[in-house]
Amino acid sequence: MTVKDHVILSSAASLALWTELGFDAIFFWVAAIGIDLDHYIDYIWHNGFTDFGIKKMFLYHHVLERFWGRSEFLNVVIFHTVEFVAPLFVISYWTGSTALFALSLGLTFHIACDIVFLLRLRIFLIRAHSFTEYFIRKRRFENRGLKPGSVFAEAIKIVNETGGEI
Repeated sequence: MTVKDHVILSSAASLALWTELGFDAIFFWVAAIGIDLDHYIDYIWHNGFTDFGIKKMFLYHHVLERFWGRSEFLNVVIFHTVEFVAPLFVISYWTGSTALFALSLGLTFHIACDIVFLLRLRIFLIRAHSFTEYFIRKRRFENRGLKPGSVFAEAIKIVNETGGEI
């Protein structure tokens, strides 16, 4: 999904939750949009911490879209994982914090929107939704002779060769 799609859907959901959550609906909204910060982290990681540009990050992910259909495509993004979201729910329950609960709901809402998007495009399996799943699938890919990291290196190479312009 695009950032614009997430902003529109998250804003509508936040407004709908305002009567239930009050001001804490802002935390829902921030989490539902801010979760995609991990795509920036993903870009920095894959370029070896050599570029921190936002423009190139968007270009990188645009290039990656071209590779979604490739058999070796497998990605995991940290804030979109069960291991990140589930502990927030547990902590919000233990502390009774509606703000943390709203953050957890926002993350979950965003992930649910992404899942619907991936299912509609029939590419659900390009993303692992937990680190455990990622490492199991990565090993299976490698056992079949596939190199899941190769698409990311190729995308970085394309972005660098074009100087950030395509």
